[in-house]
Amino acid sequence: MAKLLEILARPPYSLAAASDGKGHLFTFAKLPQSVYPVEVRSRTYNASAVLKPDLQLRLPLRPPVTKGILPALDAIVREASSSGKIIIGQTFYSQQQRPKISSHGAFTTEALEGTMQTLKATEQGLVLCVDYSVMEFCRDGSKVLDLVKHLVKRFDTDIPFDMETALDQKQRKYLESKLKGLCITVNYLKKSSKGKDNGTRIRKYKVQGLTAQPAQLITFQDFDSGEPLKLVEHYGKEHGVAIRYKMLPCLDLSTKHGRPNYIPIELCSLHQRQKYPKDNTLKGSNLKPRDKPPESNARKDMILDMVKPPEGPCSGSRGEQFNITLNREMTEVTGTILAPPTLTLGSSNGRCKYDIRKKNCQWNLMNWMKLVDGKVLKCWGILDFSATPSHSGQERLHGNKFIENIVNKCVHLGIQMQREGCFVRCSAMSVLSDPGKLREELIQVKKDAEEHTQKKLQLLFCPMSEQHRGYKVLKMICETELGIQTQCLLSHLANKGDGQDQYLSNLVLKINIKLGGSNMQLSDQLPKVTGSRFMFIGADVNHPPPGDTESLSIAAVVASMDCPSASQYVPRIRAQKGGKEEIVNLGTMCKELIQVYKERNDGFKPDKIIYFRDGVSDEQFRTVLDKELVSMKEGICEDGYSPTITVIVAKKRHHTRLFPNDRKELRTDNGNVLPGTVVDTTVVDGSHDDFFLCSHDGLHGTSRPTHYYMLKDDHGFERVDLHKLVYSMCFMFARCTKPVSLTAPIKYADTVAYRGRDYYDNRMVSQRPPSGPSSSASVPAGAPLFLDMPEVHADLKDSMFFI
Repeated sequence: MAKLLEILARPPYSLAAASDGKGHLFTFAKLPQSVYPVEVRSRTYNASAVLKPDLQLRLPLRPPVTKGILPALDAIVREASSSGKIIIGQTFYSQQQRPKISSHGAFTTEALEGTMQTLKATEQGLVLCVDYSVMEFCRDGSKVLDLVKHLVKRFDTDIPFDMETALDQKQRKYLESKLKGLCITVNYLKKSSKGKDNGTRIRKYKVQGLTAQPAQLITFQDFDSGEPLKLVEHYGKEHGVAIRYKMLPCLDLSTKHGRPNYIPIELCSLHQRQKYPKDNTLKGSNLKPRDKPPESNARKDMILDMVKPPEGPCSGSRGEQFNITLNREMTEVTGTILAPPTLTLGSSNGRCKYDIRKKNCQWNLMNWMKLVDGKVLKCWGILDFSATPSHSGQERLHGNKFIENIVNKCVHLGIQMQREGCFVRCSAMSVLSDPGKLREELIQVKKDAEEHTQKKLQLLFCPMSEQHRGYKVLKMICETELGIQTQCLLSHLANKGDGQDQYLSNLVLKINIKLGGSNMQLSDQLPKVTGSRFMFIGADVNHPPPGDTESLSIAAVVASMDCPSASQYVPRIRAQKGGKEEIVNLGTMCKELIQVYKERNDGFKPDKIIYFRDGVSDEQFRTVLDKELVSMKEGICEDGYSPTITVIVAKKRHHTRLFPNDRKELRTDNGNVLPGTVVDTTVVDGSHDDFFLCSHDGLHGTSRPTHYYMLKDDHGFERVDLHKLVYSMCFMFARCTKPVSLTAPIKYADTVAYRGRDYYDNRMVSQRPPSGPSSSASVPAGAPLFLDMPEVHADLKDSMFFI
C-alpha cells in the first residue's frame, strides 16, 4: 500500500491519497485506472483497486456523522500529518528534534516528544484533539545483545550476565515478551562455496519469539547431506562467526510453519528507532523514578507550540494536497464547577455530617473523625517476609512498633482491633519467588492460627521489603485456595516517622472494607434513586497485551449491596475470548449479584439499577445496548421482576484536556481545573447525553477528564441530576479520602479485572507444559490452556477482598 501511495503521488497521476492501513484507499478524485504495477524487493506485483460508493461530505460535520466518513477523514488527516515521523498508534513523533538521552547501564535510549491526535465530530463541527506525548525509543542500530543484557538485569538484578549465562523459564518468558515484535537486522559475512567472503549480508526481520533451547543445543538438518548440524558450528563454518553467548536462546525469526529460522542474539541489531520495551510492573527500589509529566500550564504551551508549522498536523505540502486547513488555537468552552457532596463520617458521639471545604476536595481522618461503620478484628496475624530482605539495603519491619501503631490507629478510627489475637511468623523475601514454598508457608500459617485461637483467621498482614512479583502469587493462593484476607505492606513505609500516620490510615481504610465495614457515606440524596431500593453495577474487561493472541480477556462485574449508602460491593470474574470487549456472561454474573443483594436486604431485589460500563469505544455503544443490556435483562428478569435500568459509559482513553483560560480562572495549586468541573457543550458530540467531568485533583501533570455518555435512561435524569450523581459517586472509593477520576463502581470493576488478570497469568505459568520439541504437540496453536478462571474461595467471593 505504501508503494502504491508513492506511485499515485508522482506524475503523471499526482493524486493526494491516504490509506487507513486496512486495505482502504481514500482520494478526492477517482483513480484513472484500476490496476497499477508495484515493485517490491525487485519483484513486480499488480495492485488492483475497486471503486466503492462515494462518501458525501456536508460541512460543517456534526453528529450523527454518516458511517464511513469519520474514519476516512481520520485517515486523510493522519496521512497529511505523518510525513517523516515515527507513528506509534495515534501518536506521531518528529525525528527532527534533539532527543533526550538516557542511559540504562550499557544500553542507551532516546526520548522523543510527539503529538497524540484524533479526529472527532462535535457540536461545533469537526475537531482535531491534540495532546502532548513523550516516549522512549531504542537507538537505531543498537545491538540486540546489549538490550538483552539490560532486560535480563532489569528482571533479575542478581543474575551475573556473561558468556556462560543461561536463562531459566521465567527469565526466558519475560525476555521473549519484551523482544517479540521488534524489527531487527541480521549482520554476518556470507561465504561462497570456495570459502571467499561475498561481503556483509544484511536482512530485516520481525522477532517472532525465542527458541526453547540455548544456541549450543540447537541442531538442524543439513539441506544437502541430510546430516544433523549444530547451529553454532554452522555459523562458524558457513559465515566465519564464532558464537560467544552459546547459553542464550536464539531469536526465532520463522515466518513459515516447518521452516525454522533461528539467529543467535549477538548477530542482530535493531532496525531504526523502535519503542523501548518498558516494564511498568517493576517498581523495585533499584529502578529510577518515573519522570514527572509537565504541569498543566507547561503542557498547554507545549501543545500550542507543537501544532505550529512546519511539524504540526496538516502542515506543509501534504496538508495543501488534501486542501486541509486547521485552526491552530484551542477551543474555548464554558464549564460548571459542581459543589462537593456532604459526607457522613463517624465520631465519638455517633455519626455526623462533614462538609468538604478544601478546593482539592480532600479530607483527612484526623482528630474527631472516625470510620462511619468500623468492624471488629479479633483473630489476625503477621507473616513477615521482610524479616529476611532481598538484600542488605532493605529494611526489616520494626515488628513490635508496627503492632502498637496499627492497633492504636485502628482503635482511634473505630475498628475494634484486639492485640491479643496476634501471632507473628518470620519468613523471607526469597519465599515469594517460589510458589511451592509460599503455598506451604501460607497453609501452615492458617493452620497454626486457627489451632492457636480456635477461631477463623480474619486478616493476615504480609510485610515486604520491596514490591515483589510474588505479591500476585500470594494473592492468588490466599484468595482462591485458602480463603484468607491479606493486607500487604512495605516495611520501609510502615517504619518511617514522617508520613507514617497517613500510611497507617490508608491501611486502615482497606482493612475495614475487607472486614465488611463502611468508611464514609453520602449525606446528600442521590437524584432519582434515593428513597427506593437501588443498585450500582460497574463493569470492565481487561485484555491481554498487544501481540498476545493466546491469552484470554478477563471480564469483571461489581455491584453495590447496601442501600442507600452504596459502600459495600460484591465482585464476579469470568474469562472469555481474548480481545472480546462484549461481556459474554453478563446476565449470569448479574443474576448471582442480584441474589446476594436479595439475601442481604430482607428478600428484596433492587427496583432501580445504574449500570456503569468502562472501556468501550463509540463503535461499541450499540453492542452495550443490543447485547450486554439484553443479556443482563435475560439473566435477572424473572417471575415478574423487571427493574428500571440506566446505562452510563465512561471513557478515559481520549485526548481532550481542559485548561483554565487564564491565570484569573479558579484552579488547583498545580494549575489544573478544579475537581467538579463539568463541560457539556461545544466539545461534546451531542448524539447522546454526554459530558466531560474532571472529578479529581491530578497530583502530577494535567488532569484527564472522564467522558461520560448516558446511552439509556429509564429514570428521567435531568442533566444537572446526572452530573451530581456521577460526581458524588467519585467520592465513594473506599481506599482514599479524596474524589477519584471515575465513579466507585467503575474503579472497583477495574481493580477486580486486574486481579483476575493476575490469577489468570499466574495459573497459566503454573500449568504451561515444559518447553521442548514435544511440548506443543498436544496443544493446538493459539488454544488457551484452560477455559475457566480459578474461582474465588467461598469464604471471600462475596466480600471486597480485592481492595
